[in-house]
Amino acid sequence: MDQAKKVTFYRPGPGRDLTDVAFDVRIGDIAFECSYDFDDAGDSVAINLNILFVAQRGPAAVQDRIKVPYFAAVTNPARRILAKKQFTVELVFEGNAVRSQVVEELAQIIPFPAGSNGSAYKSFIGLQLTPRQLEDLRRELGG
Repeated sequence: MDQAKKVTFYRPGPGRDLTDVAFDVRIGDIAFECSYDFDDAGDSVAINLNILFVAQRGPAAVQDRIKVPYFAAVTNPARRILAKKQFTVELVFEGNAVRSQVVEELAQIIPFPAGSNGSAYKSFIGLQLTPRQLEDLRRELGG
Protein backbone atom coordinates (compact mmCIF):
# COMPACT_ATOMS: atom_id res chain seq x y z
CA MET A 1 0.00 0.00 0.00
CA ASP A 2 3.00 2.32 -0.03
CA GLN A 3 2.05 3.29 -3.58
CA ALA A 4 -1.19 4.83 -2.29
CA LYS A 5 0.54 7.28 0.07
CA LYS A 6 1.43 9.98 -2.45
CA VAL A 7 0.25 11.34 -5.77
CA THR A 8 1.29 14.06 -8.17
CA PHE A 9 -1.30 16.08 -10.06
CA TYR A 10 -0.02 17.47 -13.36
CA ARG A 11 -1.40 20.19 -15.60
CA PRO A 12 -3.51 18.78 -18.46
CA GLY A 13 -1.42 17.44 -21.32
CA PRO A 14 1.36 14.94 -21.88
CA GLY A 15 4.10 16.77 -19.92
CA ARG A 16 5.47 15.05 -16.82
CA ASP A 17 8.47 17.14 -15.79
CA LEU A 18 8.81 19.46 -12.78
CA THR A 19 7.31 22.44 -14.65
CA ASP A 20 4.12 20.43 -15.24
CA VAL A 21 3.46 19.69 -11.55
CA ALA A 22 0.30 21.35 -10.22
CA PHE A 23 0.23 19.64 -6.80
CA ASP A 24 2.04 16.93 -4.86
CA VAL A 25 -0.14 15.34 -2.18
CA ARG A 26 0.82 12.76 0.42
CA ILE A 27 -0.60 11.11 3.48
CA GLY A 28 1.49 12.06 6.50
CA ASP A 29 0.93 10.60 9.93
CA ILE A 30 -2.10 8.52 10.83
CA ALA A 31 -3.07 8.46 14.50
CA PHE A 32 -5.64 5.91 15.59
CA GLU A 33 -7.49 4.59 18.60
CA CYS A 34 -9.26 1.22 18.76
CA SER A 35 -11.97 -0.09 21.05
CA TYR A 36 -13.42 -3.60 21.01
CA ASP A 37 -17.02 -4.69 21.55
CA PHE A 38 -17.63 -8.36 22.29
CA ASP A 39 -21.13 -9.86 22.45
CA ASP A 40 -23.08 -12.98 21.43
CA ALA A 41 -24.28 -11.48 18.14
CA GLY A 42 -20.73 -10.89 16.94
CA ASP A 43 -17.68 -8.91 17.82
CA SER A 44 -16.45 -5.62 16.39
CA VAL A 45 -13.69 -3.09 16.67
CA ALA A 46 -14.24 0.65 16.37
CA ILE A 47 -11.33 2.58 14.91
CA ASN A 48 -11.07 6.36 15.17
CA LEU A 49 -8.49 7.80 12.78
CA ASN A 50 -6.85 11.19 12.39
CA ILE A 51 -5.26 11.30 8.94
CA LEU A 52 -2.79 14.07 8.06
CA PHE A 53 -2.85 15.12 4.40
CA VAL A 54 -0.03 17.37 3.16
CA ALA A 55 0.03 19.15 -0.21
CA GLN A 56 2.66 21.17 -2.03
CA ARG A 57 1.65 23.57 -4.78
CA GLY A 58 3.77 23.25 -7.92
CA PRO A 59 4.66 25.70 -10.69
CA ALA A 60 1.74 24.60 -12.89
CA ALA A 61 -0.95 25.18 -10.22
CA VAL A 62 -3.63 27.65 -11.28
CA GLN A 63 -5.98 27.13 -8.32
CA ASP A 64 -5.66 27.81 -4.60
CA ARG A 65 -7.22 24.49 -3.57
CA ILE A 66 -7.37 20.87 -4.55
CA LYS A 67 -9.86 18.11 -3.80
CA VAL A 68 -8.21 14.73 -3.41
CA PRO A 69 -10.02 11.38 -3.31
CA TYR A 70 -8.89 8.83 -0.74
CA PHE A 71 -10.22 5.51 0.49
CA ALA A 72 -10.63 3.41 3.59
CA ALA A 73 -10.73 -0.36 3.14
CA VAL A 74 -11.03 -3.36 5.44
CA THR A 75 -9.62 -6.82 4.72
CA ASN A 76 -10.34 -10.16 6.34
CA PRO A 77 -7.66 -12.60 7.59
CA ALA A 78 -7.27 -13.92 4.00
CA ARG A 79 -6.53 -10.30 2.85
CA ARG A 80 -9.76 -10.12 0.82
CA ILE A 81 -11.38 -6.69 0.76
CA LEU A 82 -14.58 -6.78 2.79
CA ALA A 83 -15.46 -3.11 2.39
CA LYS A 84 -14.04 -0.05 0.69
CA LYS A 85 -15.39 3.48 0.84
CA GLN A 86 -14.13 6.55 -0.97
CA PHE A 87 -13.92 10.04 0.56
CA THR A 88 -12.67 13.45 -0.58
CA VAL A 89 -10.39 15.82 1.30
CA GLU A 90 -9.93 19.46 0.29
CA LEU A 91 -6.63 21.23 0.82
CA VAL A 92 -6.64 25.04 0.61
CA PHE A 93 -3.61 27.25 0.03
CA GLU A 94 -3.97 30.59 1.84
CA GLY A 95 -2.50 33.63 0.09
CA ASN A 96 0.83 32.78 -1.54
CA ALA A 97 1.36 29.62 0.52
CA VAL A 98 2.95 26.73 -1.35
CA ARG A 99 2.16 24.17 1.38
CA SER A 100 -1.13 23.13 2.94
CA GLN A 101 -2.16 20.45 5.36
CA VAL A 102 -5.36 19.22 6.94
CA VAL A 103 -6.30 16.48 9.39
CA GLU A 104 -9.32 14.38 8.46
CA GLU A 105 -11.17 12.50 11.17
CA LEU A 106 -12.61 9.14 10.18
CA ALA A 107 -14.41 6.48 12.20
CA GLN A 108 -14.74 2.85 11.11
CA ILE A 109 -16.50 -0.08 12.71
CA ILE A 110 -15.22 -3.48 11.64
CA PRO A 111 -17.50 -6.39 12.53
CA PHE A 112 -16.06 -9.90 12.76
CA PRO A 113 -17.50 -13.28 13.78
CA ALA A 114 -17.73 -13.97 17.51
CA GLY A 115 -14.66 -15.77 18.79
CA SER A 116 -12.45 -14.86 15.83
CA ASN A 117 -9.21 -12.90 16.07
CA GLY A 118 -10.05 -9.24 15.46
CA SER A 119 -6.40 -8.32 14.99
CA ALA A 120 -6.38 -10.38 11.77
CA TYR A 121 -8.75 -7.85 10.16
CA LYS A 122 -6.85 -4.91 8.71
CA SER A 123 -7.80 -1.34 7.89
CA PHE A 124 -6.07 0.45 5.01
CA ILE A 125 -6.05 4.15 4.14
CA GLY A 126 -4.76 5.40 0.81
CA LEU A 127 -5.05 7.99 -1.92
CA GLN A 128 -7.40 6.91 -4.70
CA LEU A 129 -5.19 7.01 -7.79
CA THR A 130 -6.33 7.10 -11.40
CA PRO A 131 -4.75 4.49 -13.70
CA ARG A 132 -2.49 7.23 -15.16
CA GLN A 133 -1.40 8.39 -11.68
CA LEU A 134 -0.59 4.82 -10.68
CA GLU A 135 1.44 4.36 -13.88
CA ASP A 136 3.33 7.63 -13.24
CA LEU A 137 4.04 6.63 -9.63
CA ARG A 138 5.27 3.16 -10.57
CA ARG A 139 7.58 4.68 -13.16
CA GLU A 140 8.87 7.17 -10.56
CA LEU A 141 9.51 4.36 -8.06
CA GLY A 142 11.25 2.26 -10.69
CA GLY A 143 8.61 -0.45 -10.82
